[in-house]
Amino acid sequence: MTGAPTTQRVYAATAAAFIVFAVWGSLFPFDFHAVSWGDAVASFWSPLTVPVSRWSISDFVSNVLLFVPIGLFGTASLATRSIAGAPVQRAQRGLKTRTYAYSVAVLVMSLALSVALELAQAFVPWRTPSMVDVGAEVIGAASGIVVWTLVHQPLDALVAAAVSLVRRSSFVERLLLAYCALFAVAWLAPADFTLRPNEIADKYLHKRLLLPFTPSPDAATARDLTMIGAAALPIGVTATLCGCGGAARRSSVTAALIATTFLVGLEAAQIFVFSRTTDGTAFAVAGAAAVAAAMLAGVAGRRPVAPARAEGR
Repeated sequence: MTGAPTTQRVYAATAAAFIVFAVWGSLFPFDFHAVSWGDAVASFWSPLTVPVSRWSISDFVSNVLLFVPIGLFGTASLATRSIAGAPVQRAQRGLKTRTYAYSVAVLVMSLALSVALELAQAFVPWRTPSMVDVGAEVIGAASGIVVWTLVHQPLDALVAAAVSLVRRSSFVERLLLAYCALFAVAWLAPADFTLRPNEIADKYLHKRLLLPFTPSPDAATARDLTMIGAAALPIGVTATLCGCGGAARRSSVTAALIATTFLVGLEAAQIFVFSRTTDGTAFAVAGAAAVAAAMLAGVAGRRPVAPARAEGR
């Protein structure tokens, strides 16, 4: 269990990141106004008077998904911390005996966080506090705990492999990995995700959900496309260099596939960011730039083969 402390820190940082995201997603745009406490509490409980048939399924699902990673990584952080430095067999026995306590602790913390966020929404215009949302978020946290109990061993192995990859990477490769993370954040900012069909339809109707080369007032300009292409170049280089070790390089085809998959995932996620224009042309330019950079990085890293000497000379 020598990697447990690092794995625990990864889990704790991930849980903290998703908690911050939950705060952001629940209280954005943070435009607080004065509201009496009685009105806030009344708004919090009022959705329970609405028939279940009128509840928003998309909102309920969104709130469940919002807290799944909090339950998952919160439990993982507590469990991994308790077994750090312990012998493997004793650690596994301790993990089993403490699972119930971890689950209760994470559920209580998730409930407290959810109630605090929902009551705070009463002070933000265009936000609706709801006890129903609290129930959905607790279900999400509980689902995350169940996921942890089912996949904790392969998840530990995956995190350990990722940590090992970063540790054996050079300084330049670490910079490239960090750049890709920042690129993803910029592509999805301000991260106001929605699963509401009417809001996604609104993006399409107002020409903010565009196929490549579709004209729109919100489409990327030539200057924007140039900047996007330039910004995507390091993604191709990262796909070629990182994780290979030393002077090794991935093949151009493999690196191009990795870079394209990364960008496809970002573009798909951006569809659900309500305030962002999802422009297929921008994606095409970014993908072409990343693939070109991957191929150039692969060619640049090849070493010329020395001619074989003739026998007998």
